[in-house]
Amino acid sequence: MIKKISLIAFASLIAFSSVNCKDKEAKTELEKQADKTAVKRALHEYGKLTITVDPSFKNLAQAFADMYMVDYPDVKITVNEEIEEKAIKDFYEGKIPLLMVSKPLTKAQQQHLFEKTTTKYISSVIALDATVFITSIDNPATSVSIKDIKANLYQPNPKINFVYDHPNSANYNTVNERLKLTVAKDQKVTAMGDAEKVIDYVQKDKNAIGIIGLNVLSDKGNPKIEEYLKHVKILNVVDDKGKETAPTIPNMRNGIYPFYRLIYILKNEVGFGIGAGFSRFAGSQRGQKIVTRESLQPYFIFKRDVQINNLQQPIQ
Repeated sequence: MIKKISLIAFASLIAFSSVNCKDKEAKTELEKQADKTAVKRALHEYGKLTITVDPSFKNLAQAFADMYMVDYPDVKITVNEEIEEKAIKDFYEGKIPLLMVSKPLTKAQQQHLFEKTTTKYISSVIALDATVFITSIDNPATSVSIKDIKANLYQPNPKINFVYDHPNSANYNTVNERLKLTVAKDQKVTAMGDAEKVIDYVQKDKNAIGIIGLNVLSDKGNPKIEEYLKHVKILNVVDDKGKETAPTIPNMRNGIYPFYRLIYILKNEVGFGIGAGFSRFAGSQRGQKIVTRESLQPYFIFKRDVQINNLQQPIQ
């Protein structure tokens, strides 16, 4: 009798173990199926994106990207520098999805982009910046006049040697647009290749004046910027009426400084992906605080009317 009970108990144990194992196998199979099923996530929360920026805006773009990636750890944003004119051409040819430059597309460029991609691009203004003129700290000059800029820029044997960061850059476009200067195709344009080289150049040539973006020198809390400002200074600009202005936040905000400009984010993206998320973040309160931290003028935090005459030109 005892043997029969033992055999029955043993058989029950085997059966229970078999059912339990089958349950585990079934559960494991369900888990496998669950792993295979993609979890629906917003497209701006994961993936990779390259944002192309004019070198003048690299610091601001990188600050935006760093904070966006903190918010969305599964996003990887790479900031790629490209001279404004070439970057805009690549954008309206449909080669790049997101761009940070100093002007929107012309109507002709918009039409060309639509024909290439069948996508209507979106432009967003996110900040005010400025083209600034720098010189050695040892140069006694504290300002430069528009008259002197016109008389020496692009001229042979100039009395003042002006040097750009890049030809066809945002700074190049800003100066030419504001002064209504036309540069011939064979015209020599002195450019160093990047803003750091301009800073080095004006330290060596004490009378030279460099032309760079304010954002390059605006982050005063950055040790690298503080070191630059030990060797170079930003010049005020004197207009044709003799009025002298500095590229300060109030002067940019009120349109007083002659070479202020808007910073645009241009997006060519289907749906609400990382590009749209990045653009929306840049215009949010947190994004605009980053603009303030970079010592630039936020576009959305401060309510105002700004008008800039956009450079209209055919596609080249």
